[in-house]
Amino acid sequence: MRFRCQFCLSLIETSLKNGAPLDCKSCGRKTFVPKSPFEQNCVIDDFVISEKIGKGSVGTVYKAVQLSLERQVALKILAPELTNPKVTADFLREARAAAKLIHANLVQSFAVGEENGVCFMAMNYISGESLKAKLLREGRISVDEALHIVQQVAEALYYAWQEAKLIHRDVKPDNIMITAEGVVKLTDLGLAINQAEWVEDMEISGSPSYMSPEQFAGEKLDLRSDIYSLGITLYQMLSGELPFKAETFQAVAQQHFNDTAVPLHRLGLGISLRVSNLVKKMMEKLPDDRFRDMEALIKEIWHVRQTTAPNKYLVPDVHTISIARLDYQLQSKSAQNQEKEQAQPHAHVKISENTRKLKNRRDWLFWSMVTIFPFPFIILIAAVIIHASNKEPDETAFIEDRVALLEKKLANPNMPPTALAVEATRIMAIFPDERTQKQDVLYWKLKNYITSLESTKKAAEFEEKADYVKSLEFQLKELLSTKAGNDNKLAGEIKKTDSRIKAAESTIADMTDKMKELGDKIKDEEKQKLNLATVISKQQAAHEKYWKADILSNLYKQFRADDYARAEAYLTYKRSLHMKDYSAWFNSYIEWIKHLRELDEYFDTGNSNVVGKNLEGHRITMVNYGNIYFEEKGGVIKSRNWHEFSAQGLYDLLQKAKPELAGNRKVFDADIACLKGNIFSPEVIEGRPYIKELCLAVIDSTIESILIVAVYDKNQAAAAADNLLTMFRNSEFMPVIKARLGTLINQI
Repeated sequence: MRFRCQFCLSLIETSLKNGAPLDCKSCGRKTFVPKSPFEQNCVIDDFVISEKIGKGSVGTVYKAVQLSLERQVALKILAPELTNPKVTADFLREARAAAKLIHANLVQSFAVGEENGVCFMAMNYISGESLKAKLLREGRISVDEALHIVQQVAEALYYAWQEAKLIHRDVKPDNIMITAEGVVKLTDLGLAINQAEWVEDMEISGSPSYMSPEQFAGEKLDLRSDIYSLGITLYQMLSGELPFKAETFQAVAQQHFNDTAVPLHRLGLGISLRVSNLVKKMMEKLPDDRFRDMEALIKEIWHVRQTTAPNKYLVPDVHTISIARLDYQLQSKSAQNQEKEQAQPHAHVKISENTRKLKNRRDWLFWSMVTIFPFPFIILIAAVIIHASNKEPDETAFIEDRVALLEKKLANPNMPPTALAVEATRIMAIFPDERTQKQDVLYWKLKNYITSLESTKKAAEFEEKADYVKSLEFQLKELLSTKAGNDNKLAGEIKKTDSRIKAAESTIADMTDKMKELGDKIKDEEKQKLNLATVISKQQAAHEKYWKADILSNLYKQFRADDYARAEAYLTYKRSLHMKDYSAWFNSYIEWIKHLRELDEYFDTGNSNVVGKNLEGHRITMVNYGNIYFEEKGGVIKSRNWHEFSAQGLYDLLQKAKPELAGNRKVFDADIACLKGNIFSPEVIEGRPYIKELCLAVIDSTIESILIVAVYDKNQAAAAADNLLTMFRNSEFMPVIKARLGTLINQI
């Protein structure tokens, strides 16, 4: 464990048990090992814990100090009992998701790691309170302040969707923080997912009171699910209550699906119909009935706040980050100003705040003087009032500095008039509509500068154009003077070019003939290559057919001799001598022989697994050397070789005794037929199609032997051919046999 000494703050690392006494090596004082690794002054990686500030579903959050950078952080530590692979993966995903997103309204993650089995994530520390704590303290939140909070959260969700297609899935007051400066920050991306990560039957996640109907249903989500949760949060802020409350998860889900929340404008809280409709649309049951995306919601919030904010001009624009607390005292307007705005809705008069305060103070002092003070004091107080009223507002000094700086630049002849004119225009925009006398002097002084700069600019542009015209005239004269000489040179060059073209045409004709001859040679060579490739291909095919036929003939001999072990070894050896391209061919025959050997050994050597089981209605009593002993009615014991039983009966028996040996039914039937000596039967070809190649190789070998015998004994060859035809009378191999024996049959 690592911790800091409580006296000298030096780092101490020890393996002593928790709570054990220890002398600090730096200051020598006696201290104690903390009872847990999460107490004050405990060190985890680069962070020193200060105090516990919160606890969530998957971990605890501590206020801590990062040693390397000496900054305060919020250190989230995964609960030790939850350190399994799934929860740890979700925890790391939250850290990575938060680290990728940098936004004023999102809590930023900048470190994640693991030390001694403790998973942690460091985030920027927020000095403030959660929206949940604010609601517990105040009960309800005023309309425009609530809309202001929701607007900032919506900006965070909009950014997360635009940057990473993230859906938060857990928007609620617990996860909304308000800093001491009034900035709203969305926290806890632990349940956030990228829309592309969604899969069917995904675990349902979220806080039931704030979950959308589609979250409860486990459907694919998009940003409109967060809009629903944000609508529930806004309803709670404005009314002080959740719209849906129940004791169980199922009951809350039922309310979200079926119940309609009481509209806010009907609660008697003075909430306008427009605000009520905004919340209602955010909380619609079907996603298609809500705002189509977060940008549409933000725009509607902005329009609604034009009617709810005490001063609509201080409402942050769409996608404008609000970085300070709303000053509602500053936003409040006097009834007189409101009446003027109602009378002149299109007259937006900008009055300096300091100027307005000075005027109000002057009017109040004047009437107090008239009604209270005797005349001797009126003159004195009037002088004070006049002096106060003539005091310049704060922005005058700022304007003076800007104008003085502009005058210094005007004195510099190297400064471009265009840039100076732009700067002067910007200073003009600072002046209030109602100016003091000093401001008025500066205003007209600046106006004169702008006029002078515009004139200078136009004169410079005129001189520049004149110089450009002179330059063009000079270039034209130069071109005209050289044109005559160039024409003569051009004529001579044309003649030389003509003669060169003729010579080139003759050369091209010669080259064309040579290219044609070369093309004919290339065609001949390509034809020869093609013929050679065809010959090589035929030779390779013939060679392949020859060695395959040889291998299959030998394999058939070993098969006929029931020597399956030798056959398997033979194939394995031959496979090692050929290229890897034929491994699949060898493996198919090896698998076939191996299965034949396993079946033969299972029934031949005896197996206790089948004793007591039924075979074609008879109970098996013993298996020995290929004979199956079974009991008939009356207790009579009889035996039959296992070959004599049907493939169906044997398959049903193995399904119960050894299913892995039974395998596929068609393959089983094929191999049983082979073991019974019917390798050329249709069920063999159906179950193992590649055995047809072996059959053809055996037939070709047999026919070749007959043809050899026919050279010296046609009668013997004819008898052998007749036996072969009789054997394969109804076989699919009959056409092949007749085609090969056709000449011999005619001779016989």
